[in-house]
Amino acid sequence: MLRLHKFFSLIAAVSLLAGCGRAGISRMRLDQVEEGTATLVSISSPLQTVPVGEVLEYDIFWLGVLVGRAKMTTSLTEEKLVHLSFEAQSNWYLQAFYPIRVRLNSLVDPETVSPRRFDSYLKRQWRVHASIITFDLKNGTSLHELLGYKKVKVPVTSKTQDGLSMIYYARTMPFELGKTIPLEVTADGKNWPLNGTIVQAGIIRIGNSGYWPAVEGQVELAYPVPFFHGATARVWFSADQDRVPLLAKINSRIGPVAVVLTRRSTEVKSNK
Repeated sequence: MLRLHKFFSLIAAVSLLAGCGRAGISRMRLDQVEEGTATLVSISSPLQTVPVGEVLEYDIFWLGVLVGRAKMTTSLTEEKLVHLSFEAQSNWYLQAFYPIRVRLNSLVDPETVSPRRFDSYLKRQWRVHASIITFDLKNGTSLHELLGYKKVKVPVTSKTQDGLSMIYYARTMPFELGKTIPLEVTADGKNWPLNGTIVQAGIIRIGNSGYWPAVEGQVELAYPVPFFHGATARVWFSADQDRVPLLAKINSRIGPVAVVLTRRSTEVKSNK
């Protein structure tokens, strides 16, 4: 973690570069995002499978400044499993001070979204965190392979998710106002409760994507994610059957972070 004086120097530098940076580098400003207000929005029943062929692209803001981009994709493997992929990295002006690169891959059953294998790679400055989790659902266990050749066997259930599959699993769940969606995430050799509560439904604006009927939930990030451990997140999914992740706002210990959808494309609507 940065020392305090370096941290504030980083904030000043990022803000300065963002203000005088390359023309057109940002596809969206954070002030183009409006949460809207609670209103009568119809919440459709969700798809029961993972949408194969979907590509979701996001801008990442920190302290209101664009600092990175992310992409999530889904594809079908030869083994008829769905490959979930997430990649994110800091952009050019943050790269010079605090480079961040994240890669997550998960293989899941297309019907149940039960994970089979998960690997993660996170590099921030010179620090690297990497792990592999192999799931044996028949015997109710998962094997965590951590840095330093450490291996830990952790009990799991059919509803236990990894750090990426949990997003797609949540998209298959029914959303009811005031209800809690119980989730369990396995990471770092341990299982972590991750409960999300559906708070309200309303219309939100997402930049050039326009206005979306959306469902808002609140989640406490109990499991150990760098910068975000113990933080509270507000997340918005589209209220239609696709449950597209539209927006996330996280009150982290390094300041507010927002992840905003900029583009969605689909090659195949479902895996059937």
